[in-house]
Amino acid sequence: MPILLLSSGCSLWPSLKKISVQTVEAKRIIPLQNSPRPVDMNNMHFWIVTEQNFEEFKTKFTKKNGSFLFYSISVRDYENLALNMAEIKRYIEQQKEIIVYYENAITFQQTGEKPEKKLKEIKK
Repeated sequence: MPILLLSSGCSLWPSLKKISVQTVEAKRIIPLQNSPRPVDMNNMHFWIVTEQNFEEFKTKFTKKNGSFLFYSISVRDYENLALNMAEIKRYIEQQKEIIVYYENAITFQQTGEKPEKKLKEIKK
């Protein structure tokens, strides 16, 4: 008798239910994020120092700042600094354009309406 039970295998178990797999397209709602706070730059002061005004500069600088320590850059390095700042500004402007593009795409995808947000509004 035990051999009979073993030879029947899995035929004693009930048959498995069929599983049906369906692919359903679900729209995701992607929330638009708030823009970051604007950049708050600190004031900087530049002094133009030459051999002729060095002593006067030293007196005024020490009186205003306490100690006589300052940094200097050449005219060429100052030009490079200005070019670097222009490059940073260009990069930020392009990033803003990309952000507006994706925000508009998300808005259109979710509502079906043409978005009203334009880059001009961002540049303010």
